[in-house]
Amino acid sequence: MSDKILWQSLKAGNQKALEEIYRAHAVPLLKYGQRFSQDGQLVEDSLQDLFVELWKNRAGLGENDAIRKYLFVALRRKIIRNLNPIKRVATEEPEERFFQADFAIDEKIMEQESQVEQKEKLEQALAQLSERQQEVLYLKFFADMDYPEICEVMDINYQSVRNLAFRALQALREGMSLILLFFLLKNLTLK
Repeated sequence: MSDKILWQSLKAGNQKALEEIYRAHAVPLLKYGQRFSQDGQLVEDSLQDLFVELWKNRAGLGENDAIRKYLFVALRRKIIRNLNPIKRVATEEPEERFFQADFAIDEKIMEQESQVEQKEKLEQALAQLSERQQEVLYLKFFADMDYPEICEVMDINYQSVRNLAFRALQALREGMSLILLFFLLKNLTLK
């Protein structure tokens, strides 16, 4: 069933539609939410509140043909609000402080090259990225979102998302080049 039809079914009061949306999106949403807070209970409560509010406010929901994007945006906002319930100054960008990436990208790379030292260096390179860069990479490669969807989730413009992704990948490439050079030099000295 398409997102548009499923959303319309939810708006019409079909509880099965809500259940289907929950089953399809709960796990990725929880994983994404855990990037903002190590407090699993807060993340689970935020997710539960999101779905309760969806059901309660279903009649007033607008049209939607991208449920996953909608849910990511809503959960992100809900968690950030729950993390810092004190009213914020409008000029702040507090969400930059909250996203904590724990990428599994190292596992994908390590499937091809299983050296433990490379994994540690990659984790160090990832840790050097800004939280916004980490979030863009997570949404792009692990939540499988395209750039326009990432723009909406992070509430920043398209060019900013592209710049963050480019700089993050460039930093990782440079970091990996240094790692490769290190291993070549290390192997030459061991021979």
